[in-house]
Amino acid sequence: MQIDQPLPLFAYGSLMNNLFNYNIYLKNRTIGVPVKARVHGSLFHLSKKGYPALLPGEGWVYGEVFILHDFDTTLPSLDGLEGYNQGSEPNEYNREILTVELWSEETQAYDREIQAYVYRYAVENDPNFLEESFPLPTGDWRAFHENGVKE
Repeated sequence: MQIDQPLPLFAYGSLMNNLFNYNIYLKNRTIGVPVKARVHGSLFHLSKKGYPALLPGEGWVYGEVFILHDFDTTLPSLDGLEGYNQGSEPNEYNREILTVELWSEETQAYDREIQAYVYRYAVENDPNFLEESFPLPTGDWRAFHENGVKE
């Protein structure tokens, strides 16, 4: 079994603060408040599944960074939610360590980089991706989810 190093988590979809999976998987399981953050990539909405997919790309995808309180318990729970099986079957998402830029309220800029876990969509395991998704060019799934309109 792989030993995972404790790192922050970057969330860009339903795990963001006060969204539906945050309340199930992260509420009362993080240290401090989430920090606004962004990562390079392309964001899509999976219309039949109702949640987002982050793919490699040059644009920005916006979300939040969390510090997990009980890393060894919470991370496997998140892996289950994200369909990350560590090789036992095809993954829906792959958990990767990526460079994430953090927002500073003081400077009003994304001015610090950290390494964090990010769940990237395993598009190679979804033969219906092109027919059942659409791009979110602003890279902001919370805005899409809360406004309920296609960008």
